[in-house]
Amino acid sequence: MNQGLSLIQRCPRDGEEIPLLKFNRHQNTIVTSTPTLALALIAAYFVFVFGSLILRGREISGPWWYLLRSFFPNWRFYHGFGSQPRLFIRFQQPDDEWSAWQMFMPRATFSFIDLFHNPRNNLLLANQNLVDHLAFDIQTLPEGTSASELVSYHMVLQLAHSLVQQQGLTGYRWQFQVLQVPPLQTPNESMTILLSPVLQA
Repeated sequence: MNQGLSLIQRCPRDGEEIPLLKFNRHQNTIVTSTPTLALALIAAYFVFVFGSLILRGREISGPWWYLLRSFFPNWRFYHGFGSQPRLFIRFQQPDDEWSAWQMFMPRATFSFIDLFHNPRNNLLLANQNLVDHLAFDIQTLPEGTSASELVSYHMVLQLAHSLVQQQGLTGYRWQFQVLQVPPLQTPNESMTILLSPVLQA
């Protein structure tokens, strides 16, 4: 459904083995491994992005920069204790009434093994990091530019869509919003910095 955008988207299973090809000099077998190949591709990506930035001059902007920064956390996290961007989702129920807004906030689980291998919590933090980036992009958005043009908007859109699907709401109409919530305060509509159009799951 085409509506305007208001301003105010699997990791490998645990335990899944990744095949490795090992080198044996005496048998002339192939020299490679999946981790080595992945590192080579990531390195090539960084070289390509930095090369593109150098060719563009001193101005660091554009979609390549947004793709590059996805490798890093939002350093505004360390600026102090203040309002935090939060993602909220709601859906239209069978009686055509809308549900209450539900906040997506990663909840960490704790166990001893998490000290050494913690993919689930790292993924949840990465998802929240997307919301942080979107909130920052909205605050620095040039006048006359739509938030729907932001790379971070489309990434949060996909995140919100996946959360809707995880609740078994395929086929439902739904909507998401981002609120800048001050500490120790109850979220309300006055904190909204982005409201998506009504979407179809």
